[in-house]
Amino acid sequence: MRRKKINIDIVAFSLAVVCITGCFLLAYTPRLEHDTRGISNIALYKEVGDTALFSEVYNLRDKFLSHPKPTIYSERTSNAFWIRFTIDPSAEYQDASRRYIHIPNASLEQIDVFYPDGSRIRAGKRIPGNQLAVKSRTWYLPIPHNLKADAEVYIRIRTNTIMWVPLYISTTQEMFNHTQKETLLFGSFFGILFAILFVNLFSFIIVKNKNFLLYVFYLLSLIIYHLRVHGYLYFLPISFDTLERILWLSLCGVGVFMVLFSIYFLELKKRAPLMRIVLYFCAALFLPQTLLGLCLQSYWANQFAYVTGFIIPLLIITTTARMYFQGHQEVRYYLLAWAALFTATLIWSTAAYAEAQIPANYFFIAGTTIDSLLFTLAIFDLIRKQLSDRQQVLEREKYYQDLSRTDPLTGLYNRRYLNEIVKRLEADRELPESSAMIMIDLDNFKEINDTHGHLTGDIILTKTGTKIKRHIRKSDIACRYGGDEFLIFLPGAHALAAKTIAENIRNDVIADAVFSEKGEPVYITISIGLTENRPGDSFDGLFLRADAALYQAKKTGRDKIEVL
Repeated sequence: MRRKKINIDIVAFSLAVVCITGCFLLAYTPRLEHDTRGISNIALYKEVGDTALFSEVYNLRDKFLSHPKPTIYSERTSNAFWIRFTIDPSAEYQDASRRYIHIPNASLEQIDVFYPDGSRIRAGKRIPGNQLAVKSRTWYLPIPHNLKADAEVYIRIRTNTIMWVPLYISTTQEMFNHTQKETLLFGSFFGILFAILFVNLFSFIIVKNKNFLLYVFYLLSLIIYHLRVHGYLYFLPISFDTLERILWLSLCGVGVFMVLFSIYFLELKKRAPLMRIVLYFCAALFLPQTLLGLCLQSYWANQFAYVTGFIIPLLIITTTARMYFQGHQEVRYYLLAWAALFTATLIWSTAAYAEAQIPANYFFIAGTTIDSLLFTLAIFDLIRKQLSDRQQVLEREKYYQDLSRTDPLTGLYNRRYLNEIVKRLEADRELPESSAMIMIDLDNFKEINDTHGHLTGDIILTKTGTKIKRHIRKSDIACRYGGDEFLIFLPGAHALAAKTIAENIRNDVIADAVFSEKGEPVYITISIGLTENRPGDSFDGLFLRADAALYQAKKTGRDKIEVL
């Protein structure tokens, strides 16, 4: 079974490696762009400082450098970029009711579009939602109807995030279709995250496992972070500065709760105490990062975030992998989850230094969705392992408990357990007023042992114990009281019922033969003493009368039942 599990793990890890490699290839393999997206004659100018006016830039035509494709990319910079281009008079747009410049990057902060007629349209995160020409998660900038085909359009963009500016020309219908697709994509994403959050919250309420609660706080922080990063909080009447603080507070929650979750989930206190200290230190690193963000020093906070976003996942993955190879197979899902999250985070982070061919936020969405599912599976797998271990402990305890209170030869209770249960019943005053007792003794058992051997004697004892269990009720207590003596306590039974049980046992025993080591059939008879409880009786009184009845049966010829 262990080999099968390891083989399954190998397949899972191999598939994860293939998926991770495929993600990086999709993200960073250069591709030729044949579609100009309705835009041509693109040129760029990098503004020095942050004070240039459109009239000034318009006169710096020789400073603009030609750009070969309709996607502008630059590493993170505090400078503004000016983009100059013309819009193609394509036939497919001639009948469109309205055209828009579409910039599908929700993270851009300031976008100013200058048309030849002197009109100016603003967009970006810093612009209040009620001032946007089109309210959308990404930026749609209306194109004037009277714009000439060869007229030059200028766009000024300034942002503290990655300078990634994909330019498209879209019609109203295309805008509607694109918005529908994005709504479906992000709706599915947030739906999955909220579903996982409620599953973990409900699981915490049921099983009271703190891993679930820590993961709920992580998911809540992650959802707020995604809502902010992907532009859905822009629709709320919240200032840009407040949105920035929400971003860094939610990112702090993501980091801190994930570190705490890792410490408790991996049980680092006993398994890797040094790594536990290191991770606590890493969690403390989110404090200066968050303080920078709260002070609106986003550029430096981002630089800090690249360090924490790379080092902490790498430490956790290394620790988890080491634990897995030490034999803790229950961390497999956790390792796979971190692989997915680290891949998404790495692509998301490195997009600041290398242009991604597919928007990095899509990888981040997919990665966090997969990691949330796998993290939840990891918690349930750990709980399953803990329950399995606990069950094994309980079974082992039960096994040793049974050994201490049962007779190993017959499987009946032993004399010590009978004394314990009687004392407990008497102390709790739960000894039934109506009860009976049967005492059984094997006739001439010593002679059988001496004549046919102890192995034959043991077989007889075992068979007798089996026959007793066959005829008594579940509520009756049967034990091997001595070498060849058996006692049955029947709570709630009267003498007539007890005698019927005793007769059935006697008939069953005498009808069955045991074969000796030489193959000789050996028959045995039993003597039985029986009594029922009397008013004011104690267990000891009941026992003494049953013993006296047994003595009477043996004294008067054996192979009979005597009732007192």
